Amino acid sequence: MTNNRIRLVAMDCDGTLFSKHGRISDYGANVLKQLKERGILVVICTGRPLYSIQRALSCELYDYAVLNNGMQSATSDGQIIDEKRKLSPAEIRELTHCCERFNVMMSVSYNDDFHHFTSKRHHLYISSVQKLKNVARKMLGRRLWSDDMHSDYEKLTAYKIDKICFSGTNAVLRRLAQSLDHEKYSILFVSSSWLEIMPYGVSKGAALLKIMELENIAKEECAAFGDGENDLSMLEDAGCPVAMKNAMPALKAAAAYVTEEHCVNDGCAKWIDAHILQNHG
Repeated sequence: MTNNRIRLVAMDCDGTLFSKHGRISDYGANVLKQLKERGILVVICTGRPLYSIQRALSCELYDYAVLNNGMQSATSDGQIIDEKRKLSPAEIRELTHCCERFNVMMSVSYNDDFHHFTSKRHHLYISSVQKLKNVARKMLGRRLWSDDMHSDYEKLTAYKIDKICFSGTNAVLRRLAQSLDHEKYSILFVSSSWLEIMPYGVSKGAALLKIMELENIAKEECAAFGDGENDLSMLEDAGCPVAMKNAMPALKAAAAYVTEEHCVNDGCAKWIDAHILQNHG
């Protein structure tokens, strides 16, 4: 199915590389080790910030990380090698107005944690939902989310913000996305219920291309794996584009291959094992 010319494997984390409970399995970690042992570069391409990846993955398992959907790129030791501009205070104000206008929850990363915002009239309901989610996460042994809930949007203009995330029903988020200037923002659906907004031109694909140029990797020597619409640009720049079985329809339509199994069953790692490692001399 693939050839032995693959020299770089790029993959998303949540919904792709990570299996149960948002973690990499022992099997998945072993597959990454085998890639590196064979001289194949491993690039993590995620919507997560650097601190989150450092908590979730040993630096020995990858070579580069594309972070915040392409906002930053870093080496495995945490050295930032590329960084795009942050959202301006004016852009932050414009985007935070959407929280009130569309009655959705908004999440923003600063001070090495995710912080949540919603309108005052929805504050009690959303805050209660967050607390219940943390009960479930605690039972699963997962790191707890910050369950703080704010309505003071203006405070965000004091921070350096890479992206603003919205969660809600798909229909509402689609309307929110359509209301924004697509020549001003990068508007990415990570899943049907999670929308991320960044400065225009930021994407996983653009960041991955820079790493490929740095390492002299041709398109046909790159394999890429993802599950969300925010992975489209990454798959377009790979000669071997693979969508997860659990991927959004748009990504499956753009991919050459679809994994045989869901991410919870290590579908990404198993596909790499069967179609890249087994074919790599």
